[in-house]
Amino acid sequence: MILKYTKPNGTLVEVELSDKPLTIGRSPKADILLEDEKASRLHCGIRLMDEEYLIKDLTSKNGTFLNNQRIESAQLNIGDKIRVGNTVITVEAKSGKGATTAFHEMEQQMSGGKGYDTILKEIVDEAKPAPKKTS
Repeated sequence: MILKYTKPNGTLVEVELSDKPLTIGRSPKADILLEDEKASRLHCGIRLMDEEYLIKDLTSKNGTFLNNQRIESAQLNIGDKIRVGNTVITVEAKSGKGATTAFHEMEQQMSGGKGYDTILKEIVDEAKPAPKKTS
C-alpha cells in the first residue's frame, strides 16, 4: 500500500508502507512529517499486524479520521482516506495506477476515438500471462 498526500506548497508525497511501523505528525521525529498546525506532534501510527495494516490514534488532540469517522484504531484498505488535522492522506494500491488516473486515461482514449470494447480488450490482454514456450 502507498500513502499519498499533498503538502501545503503543492508537492505530492508518496510513502510506501512496509513491515516497519511508522508515525505521522508534526514532530521532526515523526516518520511522516506533516506541515499542519492541527496535527499533534505524534498524531497517529500505522503498523502491519497479521498481514493487515492498522492505523491507531496516538491520543491526538484533534483526533484521527478514517473515511470521515473518528477512530481510535482501524484496519486500512485501498481507497481509504485518513484525515490528520487538515491533511488528507489517501491509501492506494502499491503498484499500478490509481482508479482516478486509470479512469482519466480511459476517457482520453475514448475521446480520441477508441471504443470501450477495444480498451477493455487491451486491459484483459495486458493481464494475461505470457504463453509458455514448449520445446
